[in-house]
Amino acid sequence: MCNQATTQHKRYEFGLGVRRSFGELQTAMENRTWWPDWEEESVATVSDLRYLPLLALVFPLVRFCLDKVVFENLGRRFITGYTASLEISTDEIEANRKKLVKFKESSWKCVYYLTAEILALLVTYDEPWFTETKYFWIGPGDRRWPDQLIKLKLKFLYGFAGGFYVYSIFALMFWETRRSDFVVSMSHHVTSLMLIVFSYVAKLARIGSVVLAVHDGSDVFLEVGKLTKYSGLVVIPSISFILFAISWFILRLIIFPFVVLRSTCFESLQYLDKRMVEGPMFYYVFNTLLITLQVVHIYWWVLIWRMIMRQIADRGKISDDVRSDSDSDSDSDNEDDEDKRAGKDKRE
Repeated sequence: MCNQATTQHKRYEFGLGVRRSFGELQTAMENRTWWPDWEEESVATVSDLRYLPLLALVFPLVRFCLDKVVFENLGRRFITGYTASLEISTDEIEANRKKLVKFKESSWKCVYYLTAEILALLVTYDEPWFTETKYFWIGPGDRRWPDQLIKLKLKFLYGFAGGFYVYSIFALMFWETRRSDFVVSMSHHVTSLMLIVFSYVAKLARIGSVVLAVHDGSDVFLEVGKLTKYSGLVVIPSISFILFAISWFILRLIIFPFVVLRSTCFESLQYLDKRMVEGPMFYYVFNTLLITLQVVHIYWWVLIWRMIMRQIADRGKISDDVRSDSDSDSDSDNEDDEDKRAGKDKRE
């Protein structure tokens, strides 16, 4: 009898505990205490950056899973699907293998850039500094830089972008196809990471959020163009490349230098406290990094412009090559094709 009473008591306590847990969960959901307040403001501190290495580890894990589950299957369907039942040469098999590798790389970049652009716009579009650059430095109220608070959603955006660029530096060295613009790409990634870290520590995250919003949009068109080109399509790569070139010119050669850089170089002088050592130091370091980024933009635009001119001169349309970064394999393949054509002409 005693054991039976003890068992019933334990069951009662267990049931009471379960009901209490469900009650607490229901209360938390009603009060939304389980969900972070993305509008909550706080000071940006160096200690916030301790999460960057952890966030950087998330990206290769996500990419690996997408590679195996999604990108690999899509690539085989669009690239090798139509030749699976045919007898093809060893060279064609190797060419398809290289295309599949590049297809998976572009798929990953397309997913990231699209996600990053949507996230950056969600964080910044309703902020006053998204349309008026003076609010980079002032507001709300009587606050002036560096006496500024940032919202939790902006901290998340910085963690997301910072983690990606930490990962990208290592991916560029050890994972992705080595391309002819490796040095320029590495310079871009290192400069971007330095800008993210420095602007966060220097309480210049408002500017950084707009820089992130400006940068990722055009890359989506580029990666869509690459994906469709590797899949053997013609029209979509042409349209994607045109949209990529137009968006690159507008976002990185007009808005970035004449809106963002203008504010950091000239408008900021109205609000810097010359009595503070940090003011002038941050001014020169931050603008040096931004100008370095702009130099990379100009270099890549020269390559884009040459590509446009070459395609128009050769075929009268932009359809054969939608790339901003030609890799060594492709270059050697093109040279082999030219040698074969030259040999054929000589024989004729």
